[in-house]
Parts: sequence; structure tokens; C-alpha cells
Amino acid sequence: MIKLIALTEYLKARQVAPSEQIDSWADKVTLELFWKPDVDGLHMGDMRYTATIVIERSAGHPGRLMALLGSWLEVNDKERDELPAPIFDVAMLDNDTADVDIILEFIEPQYLAEDPDGDIEAFGKIWAFVPFDLWVAEHGEVGSHGG
Repeated sequence: MIKLIALTEYLKARQVAPSEQIDSWADKVTLELFWKPDVDGLHMGDMRYTATIVIERSAGHPGRLMALLGSWLEVNDKERDELPAPIFDVAMLDNDTADVDIILEFIEPQYLAEDPDGDIEAFGKIWAFVPFDLWVAEHGEVGSHGG
């Protein structure tokens, strides 16, 4: 649930509310197995889950929260075409504050690497679990083929 952890930390760092007012968890976790060879091992399958982020007593502008979420998804989770749009469940507490539940789905690949010291047996080999890393590009270049 690397994406959920990263998104939660991102929202905390952007101070959408004090950290103690932000919580998150995953549920409805499923694993689609397809055992596909990959460059560095075996793409075992994809974990899919529903993520909930709760912001208690939010006093920030809802448009800012939506923009922060949208921009994080654009940068860190571009392959969302098959996933439903995030849901914002808002419970107004008074004219200035609300409890906000953000509900969204994530898909995270699960990888294995061949390793004689591993503890996973499949296809007559020994494998080790390789945690999925959420890579965030900090720099980049655009090039073209040709002149």
C-alpha cells in the first residue's frame, strides 16, 4: 500500500490539516495473479485496494484539497484509466469546518526476484518478494528522434 502511504504523507506535508487530524487505511484488497516474466524477475500480479483518507475538522478550501489530490495522482499514478474517480465524502461540522473522507482505488504491481535465499517457491525456482517502489521523477529531459 505504498501509494496510499505516499499520498497520505504528501497531504500531511502540504498541511491540509494538522497531522493528528489525518488518518488513512486500505480495505477491499484483492490480488490478481498472472505470473508474467519481467526484466528483473517475475511480475506476480497486481494488488488492488480501496484507500480511505480521513481529514477531521478540515478548514481548508475544498478546491485546494482537490487540486493537491489531482496533481499527486497525475504525477504518481498516471495509469488510472480503468479506476473510478476519487470520491469526496464531506460532512459539514459548521460553516467553516468539515470532516472529509477521500475514497479512491489503487493498483500496485507485486514483483518477485529469483533468489536462492528467498522463501517463495514457484515454477521450480526460489524467489524473494521485491517491494514496489513509487518512483517520483525530480528531473527529466524531452528528446526527439531525428534531427
